[in-house]
Amino acid sequence: MENLFERVNEENMDLSEFEGNPLTDVEKKAIKKRIKTKLKRKSGKKRKVFAAVASLSIILLIEMNSNYALADIPVIGNALEKFVYSKEDSLHNYKTVIGETVEDNGMKVTLNEVLLDDGQLLISSTFHTNLTNKDLDYNWFSDIDVYINGKKSELSGGGGPNEITNSAVKYFWTTDLQNINMKDNQKIKIVFHNLERSDAKKIIKGKWRFTFNASGKKLAANEKIIPIDRSFTLEDNQKVTIEKLIITPVSTKLTYKINTADTDLSFRMHDQNGVELQGFSASTSGYDNYNRFIALQSTVPKLKVIPYITSYDEIDINEKILYDKVFEIKVK
Repeated sequence: MENLFERVNEENMDLSEFEGNPLTDVEKKAIKKRIKTKLKRKSGKKRKVFAAVASLSIILLIEMNSNYALADIPVIGNALEKFVYSKEDSLHNYKTVIGETVEDNGMKVTLNEVLLDDGQLLISSTFHTNLTNKDLDYNWFSDIDVYINGKKSELSGGGGPNEITNSAVKYFWTTDLQNINMKDNQKIKIVFHNLERSDAKKIIKGKWRFTFNASGKKLAANEKIIPIDRSFTLEDNQKVTIEKLIITPVSTKLTYKINTADTDLSFRMHDQNGVELQGFSASTSGYDNYNRFIALQSTVPKLKVIPYITSYDEIDINEKILYDKVFEIKVK
């Protein structure tokens, strides 16, 4: 079944590139409406972009204090390694395996595992469903709220189903976090609201709550921050400041600032052999921005950073590479 995450924004989306089962016009309109509603509810300003987890189609747009060994708790859904393009079981030292199931309105939801990375919380869950064969022609979505130490996160988030069968919707989600000390133990609450078919004609109502403690202390101990502090000016006189590169066992994150949200500026990164790093999320069209890529291999000594501007019209998504702004970062 289709998977997730491609570029969307508040105004324009190209839904013609969906693979697999084609979407109806009604479903396309419903997805557009849902995305606009979701973005307004979260912030109304920022756009978050996600790449596909494997080679599947787009959908939307996404350490517990325990004496249990990770192997003792079954993970019903797909592991978070798949979400961030990591090798199987490569993140077991950093994940919090929950394995808790909650039932409401006749349907069970399992929170499989979570992971605190720099500036984000990654979530893997499973909705235990009884879908018809017709239901499998559509994607399914849930609204998800995250609370850290009793405070609701109002930052952007996104994700969607990784796999859909008659009996289960396996769901990945990520939420941006701000001003979180990764070394501290965090009290986290996650609330799933409903499960809705993408044409908005069928909804399974319910509210599934999970509360647990988690820490990113082990991951933070393996984090590397490389200051960049490099600036340049765009043709429209907007100033761009590239701040730093944050390398963790989960991701490689480039942070930057831009004067206004009028220009959709993003970055690609290539290793010393010209191989492009897979990007899997970004927050753009605001003052504080980032592009997040896969975790960096230890054999990579330097990265080439390639800025580009994306523009949209009614038909296409256009990209302009800023060749004169390309630069390199030494990472070791």
